[in-house]
Amino acid sequence: MGHRQSSVDRFLQFFSSLKCGLLLLAGVGVAVILGTLILQKPLAQEGQIEQVYAPQTIRLLNALGLFDIFHNWWFMLLLGLLGANITLASIERFPQVWRLFVRPHLLADVAFIRALPFQREIPLDTHTPEEAMALASRKLQDLGYAPRPEALRQGTLYIEKHRVARLAPYVVHASLLVIFAGAIVDGTHGYRGFISLRPGMRTDTIEPLTMPAAPRRLGFAIRCDAAGMDRYPDGSPQQYWSRLAVEENGREVARKQIFVNDPLTYKGVRFFQATYAPTGRPQQLAMEASWLDNGAPKHRALTLVPGTPAQLDEQGTAVELADFIPDFVLDGNQITSRSDEPRNPAIRLQVTRPGGKSASAWVLAKSPEMNPPNDTGISFRFVSVEMEYMTGLEVAHQPGQWLIWGGCLSLTCGLMMALYLAHIRIWGVAGADRKGRPVLLLGGQPSKYRENFERKFRELAGELETALKNAKDGVGVPVA
Repeated sequence: MGHRQSSVDRFLQFFSSLKCGLLLLAGVGVAVILGTLILQKPLAQEGQIEQVYAPQTIRLLNALGLFDIFHNWWFMLLLGLLGANITLASIERFPQVWRLFVRPHLLADVAFIRALPFQREIPLDTHTPEEAMALASRKLQDLGYAPRPEALRQGTLYIEKHRVARLAPYVVHASLLVIFAGAIVDGTHGYRGFISLRPGMRTDTIEPLTMPAAPRRLGFAIRCDAAGMDRYPDGSPQQYWSRLAVEENGREVARKQIFVNDPLTYKGVRFFQATYAPTGRPQQLAMEASWLDNGAPKHRALTLVPGTPAQLDEQGTAVELADFIPDFVLDGNQITSRSDEPRNPAIRLQVTRPGGKSASAWVLAKSPEMNPPNDTGISFRFVSVEMEYMTGLEVAHQPGQWLIWGGCLSLTCGLMMALYLAHIRIWGVAGADRKGRPVLLLGGQPSKYRENFERKFRELAGELETALKNAKDGVGVPVA
């Protein structure tokens, strides 16, 4: 039993040590570097991973969980172990620091001061010890270093500054634990996803960008009422926007027009404007038709909506959009589109006569002279097209973000305390020097920055010595 307890003690001693903490911190650092160098699924564009890595590399990285490091179980475990190391190290060292913080060593004697790293003997001249202590106390108070009254009443001049600096390491430790807790909450309960919506569409499902890759139900529906793009005067894109509404239990509960950096947030889920692109399908097409009716030329402007025939004449001839290729190119014998932008539209129209006879006609918008033979008897000319656009929304649920931000703010405060504050303490007692002459013995001790403290200590001691020399005989304030 004793041997087992000893083994446990040795393990705890190692686990709470600085060496173990540095090893765990190095592991977290390596994971973060890998997460920076390797494309991560939550941030990669569709098909980007397949373009960058070979199939064998993808299988290996996927098996190791390196495509989504910050949501992987072993990264959560590393954070948990590092947090446990920080906690054990703090528990081991904190009681002594806390005792020093709540019960500072106020009283001193000659032997105590002579053991301090910084000392100064100030002659009392004609002053009594009580007068010297009172004069020194008043001078220190004028300099912004008010002595502790309870120590002064017992014959010790005690001043200190920045005692809170003793707690700076533990503020940093606690902040790191809060940040780790937020990261673990995000990794286990958070998710990121993507939604593509056309105006008028709604959905309550997202495609997650984090593991696992199964579609996720939101618990409410998001609806896109409109989407668009604002342009600069020269025509270049300025910003994308989407007008969204949230539906829950059959009724609308929230509405907002979002921009790239201005998301809609509902129940902790944020919807960001991510993309805006044409779907390759027309929303409305403007055409002109020309034909002969009993030898008389006829003209008519047509507005075609996909799926809805437009009446051409009084006899009931109907024209319908049968096919639309936004960026026409002929690849061998195949007609394909180079993009979803209407750079070179090719339109196939279906013309249906009153008797049910139908024929089709192709219209090449940019090259009408190359239109294929048209047996409809009607000449068509392309005027304009309004494309159907799809808005892309990035979805993020990060329940640990407030913990992470709060921890970062607290960490900044802790680091500022640790870097810019030093706990300084100075004691003073009336005594005698080694030749038996009455002196005011000053001693000081800093928690760090000894060079700065030494300069400040000499300045304060010099001010006190000058004050005692300049004081008239008999001047003094009796100690209460």
